[in-house]
Amino acid sequence: MKRGSRILLFLVLAIIILSAAAFFVIRSGSGGFFASAQPTEAVPLVNIIVAKQPINRDDQITQDVLETKQIPQNLQTANMITEPAAVIGKYAVNSVAQGDYFTASMTSDRPGMNQPGSDAAKVVSPGLVAISLPIDRFSSMAYGIRDGDRVNVIATTKFVDVDPTFQSKLPNNTAIVTGTGFVPDALPVLSANIASGGDGSKVGRAELDPTINQAVYMVPSEAQRPRLVSQMILQDIQVLHMGEFVSAVAELQQQQAAAAQTDGQPPAVATQSTPVLDIITLIMTPQDAVALTYLMNSGTKFTLVLRAPDDTSRVETEAATLQYLLSQYAIPVPAKLPYVMEEMPTPAPPVSPAP
Repeated sequence: MKRGSRILLFLVLAIIILSAAAFFVIRSGSGGFFASAQPTEAVPLVNIIVAKQPINRDDQITQDVLETKQIPQNLQTANMITEPAAVIGKYAVNSVAQGDYFTASMTSDRPGMNQPGSDAAKVVSPGLVAISLPIDRFSSMAYGIRDGDRVNVIATTKFVDVDPTFQSKLPNNTAIVTGTGFVPDALPVLSANIASGGDGSKVGRAELDPTINQAVYMVPSEAQRPRLVSQMILQDIQVLHMGEFVSAVAELQQQQAAAAQTDGQPPAVATQSTPVLDIITLIMTPQDAVALTYLMNSGTKFTLVLRAPDDTSRVETEAATLQYLLSQYAIPVPAKLPYVMEEMPTPAPPVSPAP
């Protein structure tokens, strides 16, 4: 009987202890005495740049319109500005409200980048202009040039001799002048017979023929041959656009098609032809643009050569003429021989047998 009482007493004590432990566990809310305390880590704060007052579009951002605000690091995004130097001196692309934080897309190095107008004009740096040149596949590196490339411009032109007074190509044409001779106390009467302008009327020169020892008058057998010269006139020029720009009509059609597709209407099927790459637009100084305009109107042919993207060097080139080519590349002038090589006839292609 005593042993049973002891067991009963032990069970009562165990129940009391377990009840007390359960009470403390419930009161602690997260394990009570059996849970180790986990201290809460504080989230670090970071500084971001916000607008201290409203900023209008295209206003230049100064130190007095900025202030620093602290936010938890977990709320910071990659495009937020954290240093005032990153925005001071730049221009607001759009209006900024007081308290707005700055991002990289909200500022620009130049004002007016959000003004109406073409996107091409916003690529041209202040002090430079854009001008277009005609090209073909030979003068544009087989159409391999793309927007943003850097190129050099080679100009090739022809020179001819002209009469300084008439400003016409030499040789001049002759005219027959006849007179009545010398009459005392009277002025001579002269008359000019204008020739037809054919080959026989060209101004020539007198030369002594060594065979007959007589002077002969020689006239040119053909028109004057122009003298060709090529020179690199521009270097490190940026390409604004290759080909034609989209016209205002095409832009309106694209906007209408996009609006119709947004409204749920099927998009209109537009037949687009392959664009012809016969023009290129370059960015250069105003003076270079003036010189290029003169050369274009004089019939100069342009050749564009592609540069490496990291090449900023300038090279002094020598103009290429016939004399330069003969001396620079050691090209001999062929001797006049009493014989020539006969051209071989091209054999006809073989005829395939009939099936």
